[in-house]
Amino acid sequence: MKRAACLCVCAFLLSATEPVKEIFDRAVRDLAAADYPSAERGFQAVLRQEPRNVAALSNLGVIYSHTGRADQAITSYRRALQLSPDDKALLLNLGLVYLRQEDHARALPLFARVVAIDPQHLQARQLLAVCRAYTGQLAPAIQDLESLRAAAPRDENILFLLGFVYLKNQDSEKAQAIFRQMFEAAGPVRAGFLLGRAYYEAAMFPQAEENFLEVLRLDPTFPGVHLELGKIYISLRRTDDAIRELGLVLKENPGDGDASYFLGALLVQGDRYAEGVPYLERAKTAKPDFWAPYFYLGKAKFQLDRAAEAVAPLQRAVKLSPDEASAWYLLGQALGACGRTAEARQAMQRVRELRAGALEAAPLDHGKVVGAR
Repeated sequence: MKRAACLCVCAFLLSATEPVKEIFDRAVRDLAAADYPSAERGFQAVLRQEPRNVAALSNLGVIYSHTGRADQAITSYRRALQLSPDDKALLLNLGLVYLRQEDHARALPLFARVVAIDPQHLQARQLLAVCRAYTGQLAPAIQDLESLRAAAPRDENILFLLGFVYLKNQDSEKAQAIFRQMFEAAGPVRAGFLLGRAYYEAAMFPQAEENFLEVLRLDPTFPGVHLELGKIYISLRRTDDAIRELGLVLKENPGDGDASYFLGALLVQGDRYAEGVPYLERAKTAKPDFWAPYFYLGKAKFQLDRAAEAVAPLQRAVKLSPDEASAWYLLGQALGACGRTAEARQAMQRVRELRAGALEAAPLDHGKVVGAR
């Protein structure tokens, strides 16, 4: 036993004296090989010797992002940005974490900073335009996208975004002109799918449905159509149709995180809590950075009188989306039901803070599935 302990101590001392560059280089190789646990240990070892190593912090952010730990990725990127505030890669990667959480307001200034540093950064310019569109800044979004279109007139993604923003801006004439160009660039099936998505994002659900049904007529196997139809039917409150379309997605791919989430959330919204739980369990595994599956899972378990089991997913929901008043409210209820009175009071205080501020907090009981218009 003593010999084993001695060997462990010696191994630790050897690792502690190993040159930082060698540890770092090995961690980089592990990251390239997608050996995330080994890479994480390596970069953490680097930081123990060099706490201000920006590259190690940045690479840890990448690892946390790839392994569904958005909160830790955000912490790592922000620590790195304190040391290197104009690092374009750090700014972009942090913005992408927020974008995966559908937090366009937090992502926007990060992409704007990249563009200010490098006005020719095409990815950042597109992402900035997306964030501006979703936060209601339509005029600058149009200006950005028109500039991008001038440089790449047949880029179908730019055309899709520009048409979508014109629709949100209620300029249907310009939107239709853009979509005609998109048809020429992408072909009828792909363009029809993109057009359906644009109508969906602009909350023009009948037009979106029409385009997706036409895509199915032209190509019954075109990927993604049944999921998009399911989302439309959720928005139109055509529950049976939504369940049918999402079921078709899961029949083809049982592990589809989006379909699992939308179906689980839809069932919970219809008070079918026990039916929704398995889909939401799958969804949180497939979409670990997204707060909403945790919220609906917590809601389902709370309504099933399993308050103790509801607390953990709801805590995860508020950690991922700290400004979501509905999640804090439900967390407070679950904590109170478990007798955790002090924590429940803290959660309800957070709800009051959100509502008292200038934030537009979500309703306390969602009337629609998050992510479906």
